[in-house]
Amino acid sequence: MSDQNVKAAQKYLNAMFGGHKDWVKLDEDGKTGTAVMQGIIRAFQIQNGISTITGTVGPLTINTMKKLAIITKMDPNDTPQVNVCLIQCALFCKGYAAGGITGIYYTSGVNAVKKMQENAGLEVTGKIDWKVWSGLLSLNWFTKVSGGDSNIVLIQQQLNSDWSDVIGVGPCDGIASRQTILSLVGALQAAEGVTTELITDLNSVNFGDATTNAFPGTLQNGQNSTKYVPFNKIAQYGLYFNGYNPGRFDGVFDSTTESKVSEFQEFYGLTGIGLVTKGKVNVSTMKSLLTSKGDTNRAAKACDCATVLNKQQALDIKNAGYTHVGRYLTGSVGKEHTPKYLTSTEVKNIENAGLSVFPIYQDGGYELNYFKDPSQGSVDAQTAILAAERIGIPSGTTIYFAVDFDCYSYQIDTFIIPYFEQIHMIFFSSTNDKNYKVGIYAPRYVCTKVYEAGLASKSFVADMSTGFSCNLGYSMPKNWAFDQFCELNSFSSSPSFPLDKDAYSGRDTGFKKFDAVSTKTDEEIAQENLRAKVKIARNQYVYNVMEPLGYLNKIMDVGVEYDKEISLGTMMSPQGAIDISTKISTSLESSTGKIYNIKVDIGNDGELTQTCKNQIMEISSNLSDTGIEGADNFGNTIEKIALSVKSGNIAFEINNVFANSVEFSIVFSTSDLLPEEEKEWTISVALIFTMTLNSNSGLEFNVVEFTKEHSNILAGAVILVLAGALVVNAIPSIIALFSAGAGTVFGLLIQAL
Repeated sequence: MSDQNVKAAQKYLNAMFGGHKDWVKLDEDGKTGTAVMQGIIRAFQIQNGISTITGTVGPLTINTMKKLAIITKMDPNDTPQVNVCLIQCALFCKGYAAGGITGIYYTSGVNAVKKMQENAGLEVTGKIDWKVWSGLLSLNWFTKVSGGDSNIVLIQQQLNSDWSDVIGVGPCDGIASRQTILSLVGALQAAEGVTTELITDLNSVNFGDATTNAFPGTLQNGQNSTKYVPFNKIAQYGLYFNGYNPGRFDGVFDSTTESKVSEFQEFYGLTGIGLVTKGKVNVSTMKSLLTSKGDTNRAAKACDCATVLNKQQALDIKNAGYTHVGRYLTGSVGKEHTPKYLTSTEVKNIENAGLSVFPIYQDGGYELNYFKDPSQGSVDAQTAILAAERIGIPSGTTIYFAVDFDCYSYQIDTFIIPYFEQIHMIFFSSTNDKNYKVGIYAPRYVCTKVYEAGLASKSFVADMSTGFSCNLGYSMPKNWAFDQFCELNSFSSSPSFPLDKDAYSGRDTGFKKFDAVSTKTDEEIAQENLRAKVKIARNQYVYNVMEPLGYLNKIMDVGVEYDKEISLGTMMSPQGAIDISTKISTSLESSTGKIYNIKVDIGNDGELTQTCKNQIMEISSNLSDTGIEGADNFGNTIEKIALSVKSGNIAFEINNVFANSVEFSIVFSTSDLLPEEEKEWTISVALIFTMTLNSNSGLEFNVVEFTKEHSNILAGAVILVLAGALVVNAIPSIIALFSAGAGTVFGLLIQAL
């Protein structure tokens, strides 16, 4: 929404600083946000002689703010000041009524600054000091935003009130942002006296040895003297951000705070390892409250490694107190591509050592691009299942799939959830004979989102990366099984090797005994590889067809089964019903009802040939005026599928035409599933829609017209039924289009009795 005061600020800034070589012209659209705030910062830097004009606030800009004379209320007859104009611009852009861009700091401006100071938790003076400058010339907001939390606003205000000399002026918007979470460690260091100077970059804070050594013993119920109140406050803040509301944030350590500390310690696996006293906050508890990895020196019952364990290494892991070890199903590590996957010899070593195992699948996942391939989840799921079966992973075991990069929250829904949807589809299909479960290895919030979407039963949390965006400010997922918190570069053994320490919740007990697997010849392994390759290709074909058509979720719900007709549900209406089913076959089935066929053909440019496009256009051109949602775009959908499957045929069929029922089908098939193989490998995917008219509807299908209509019209009828079956209450519209009175090219397919 455009704001006239913001627009006035943009106009002023462009006019005042537009001649400077480092000025970046602002859009004069009246919209506040990053661009205009960076413009005000840039203007401040130009006006106050800062050598490097960046549009961001760093140490040079902060030091300049600190050196400026404090601006107090001016007289209306005073000489206007450019810096006051900049403050007025910033106030407008933060939503405060500055009165005008006059350069005179008078009543309206003073009141606006007082309101900003009040909102930010600062001392309300109405004077423009460095804290007002740094707060206004930032991307921070000082009122609760949409989705904000009132308790977090209070915490943010108290942080500013108590510690802004050290941590700066943070936002008070109710969001557990990176800046807010990092400021907790900065506040702790300020309370300890470890840090007394302003921290200009909160990303540099670290809960290291100095912070650990300066911690004041143990915080506990009733210990509320002036010495402990600041630390109690920070503990209460940490509890809240981890999902445990202490009910107060005033630094009084009462029985409720004690109870919440106990709950936190229990859930986070801090108890039972000689680390903490329940209900009391020692330095180890505080580390877990303020950082994702917590106390890296704490004992762990689980571990994981990329080393193929020899007999001695497995025994040394067990003797070091570990009970569970995470091992990889596939892949290699390092520039030398050293294998990291479980071997048959290692299996014996692990079993003999008495260790339990939890399997990990990671052949990638180190960057976002890995998850942009729409087929990656399907391929990974099938590869993981095959590898697990080969090595003897027992039925029902959870396999953890890795998201091992700094994933931002907005990327989860776009890329990570679809990846796990594909994994889920494969794991709930006949491919997964051993009923393996889906787990996830990822930062906290990624784990939580995938778990809440019903796509992972257990989480292996990547807490070691404390700076990851989806770890900062997020509580542990409720389904966490393992929590990776420390890397030992050289675990003592023969030879030594890197080992990650993992907290253990008991939610996944792993397994101690591998299933017996037979030794295979090279030829048997080659045949097994080929069968796996065919399986993966067939499942991917199903995905490529069903996802654009909108039926992937339905298939996921029931699972992929071959050579069997599977019901996908029924759409009801007063006039009739549509029963939806699918049949996915490993062979090409002949049909007498084929009325239109599209031959999928890809040209040398990787695009559909014009002939193929023309065939698609012929059946989709009559659909734009039908009023059925999605029908007008169906040509694009068919093109997308054709590009994905790359070969074969798309057939439209009408079978079993009777007065009260007709069967509409669309069948995708190919005999060139694996073009690189000599043998033909086939698949067909049929979606079948059986439309039945109610006996009391007064309508019946016009059997004669079904035989007379042109094939492209009947193919269009199939599309209408397919598209309409995805839309609630669309059946009456379809029946109307097929009836004699509809006046469309699809008319006369249904007639009045």
